[in-house]
Amino acid sequence: MAEVAGALDRLRREEERLATRTSVVNLVVVSSDPEAAERTRCAMRRLGHRHPGRTLALVLQHDQHDHIDASVELHQVQADGRTIWWEEVVLSVGGRVCRHLDSLVSPLLLHELPVVAWYPSELPARDDPLAASAQALLVDARWAGEQEGGAHRAIPALVGLSRRRVIVDLSWKRLMPWRHLLAELFEPELLRPFVEGVRSVEVTAHDGPAHLLAGWLMDRLGVPSAAITLRVTRHAAVRVVAEYRGQRATFTVARPTDARLVLARVDLDGTLHTRRLATLPEHGLSWSLAEALSHLERDPVYEHALHAALGLG
Repeated sequence: MAEVAGALDRLRREEERLATRTSVVNLVVVSSDPEAAERTRCAMRRLGHRHPGRTLALVLQHDQHDHIDASVELHQVQADGRTIWWEEVVLSVGGRVCRHLDSLVSPLLLHELPVVAWYPSELPARDDPLAASAQALLVDARWAGEQEGGAHRAIPALVGLSRRRVIVDLSWKRLMPWRHLLAELFEPELLRPFVEGVRSVEVTAHDGPAHLLAGWLMDRLGVPSAAITLRVTRHAAVRVVAEYRGQRATFTVARPTDARLVLARVDLDGTLHTRRLATLPEHGLSWSLAEALSHLERDPVYEHALHAALGLG
């Protein structure tokens, strides 16, 4: 690790002649999946000047012999007419070293900045010392829900994690357009009473995000789990059927194609009543990461959605 720190110092001395160092966060990425680790690095680079800092990407190989391989890079971007830079360290870690990640990364942290630990493809173990030392944890219900046991295992684990640490879920951030559009559909005075008359809800998405959306609707609308239907699909969609004074309204929010659009509509007794549209960001992971790093605090609405999702069985 002394060699890694020395390499960083040498690169910094050269770069300081050409650009301004700007750091606002220590982001420690932990993954046993090399592809997931690469996705996170690409997402961080797309953030540009919004959240520069020191990124430590740890690629874990538990079944390998004890080893640490490292690479160090500096990245530049133009911001407000000047060139700024930040650092990226990639550590390939094998064997018993994987059990001591907190002491491994400690010499490489910028100690005046917050430490955020990002688990892009799995959730940290209950006794993970690195997770315990971080100010906040970034997780992703989509990828956690695709591990063994699916969302039925991931959701209780997320609930337990949220009781101990500040967690920010990137799936929850990416679902923001769906949640906002659906809430807006109920805003007109004519449609507001249908909130009390929800009869059924259908949610489709990846397993983890589908449970988050369903939990949110159960909490916000008081819908019982028996009225919820979940289906696993590539793109998220919500369909709420409600009745009021003999009228039936269907509230739908969906991304019907690969186009980066979300369509929302209300059909009242079979006739289109309201239609809205939202454009999704080009790089969803980078956008949700930027949102997460801008709001590193507890989200009570998310936590209530998690607890409600436990009732889905």
